[in-house]
Amino acid sequence: MSATMLRRHHDDEPATWPRYLRPGLMAAALLTVLVIAVQTLAPLVNPPVESIRIDGAMKRLKAADIALAADLEPDQRLFDTDLVELRARVEALPWVAQAQVSRVWPDKLAVKLVERVPFARWGDTQVIDRDSRVFTPASDEIPQTLPQLSAPQGHEAEAAAVYEELRLRLADSAWSPMGLHLDARGEWRMRSRLGIELRLGQGDPRRHVALLLGTVSDSLNTQLEKVAYVDLRYSNGFSVGWVSGRACEALLRAPANAREAEPSGPGSCAPPSSGQYNAADGKSSADKRSK
Repeated sequence: MSATMLRRHHDDEPATWPRYLRPGLMAAALLTVLVIAVQTLAPLVNPPVESIRIDGAMKRLKAADIALAADLEPDQRLFDTDLVELRARVEALPWVAQAQVSRVWPDKLAVKLVERVPFARWGDTQVIDRDSRVFTPASDEIPQTLPQLSAPQGHEAEAAAVYEELRLRLADSAWSPMGLHLDARGEWRMRSRLGIELRLGQGDPRRHVALLLGTVSDSLNTQLEKVAYVDLRYSNGFSVGWVSGRACEALLRAPANAREAEPSGPGSCAPPSSGQYNAADGKSSADKRSK
């Protein structure tokens, strides 16, 4: 065979890539296939969120409130949603006590709610729930029929517990409470269902229950509509302020120096010398002042 024929046969062979380039080319081809597959399958594997399913009893919350708080983008993808952030936004709603958020394939988010149960009004603009947590709903969402409590920060649970026990022990009496307040000095005040203010002083206000249901009730049973307040800041007695605004009579079973704290401010009781409670006959009698 001539040299010319051999050279012509060699020129007819197909061209091939160098061997050292072949692995890279195969990897590039595989990557291209994967990208195309992901772009094709992504809408199926990670579809847009079509709806939010809400579970849990709702009395004050509305589904629209939850959807608004979720604040999802129009094309929000199921697996691109940050569940921790979404839960935080939902729990920021005043009436939400707790929330759990999960994905439901193929295209839903599930929100399980626990709604707060109001226990009492807290001050003028807030509410305290049955877990003694204070929150701030819209003013028109605060039930005005609830009792009203207040206390310095850090004493929320104490005020709620004291009120609840007083409510149970004074139920069905004229002194059934509708409000309880603890001031910064540690002084307790209670308002009864009849609107009578009870000045309970410092210490545990529950210690006055026996006196209220006993001597105080017996003494004022027929005059309750005339009573503005009852001052129980005495070691063994009490005094009364009248709705008329006149100086109140002191209904005491103890001398003046037995009083735990001197009443002060407008409408304070007159000194015990203006009227002394006689435990024997249950009547007030005026004492003569010393000249």
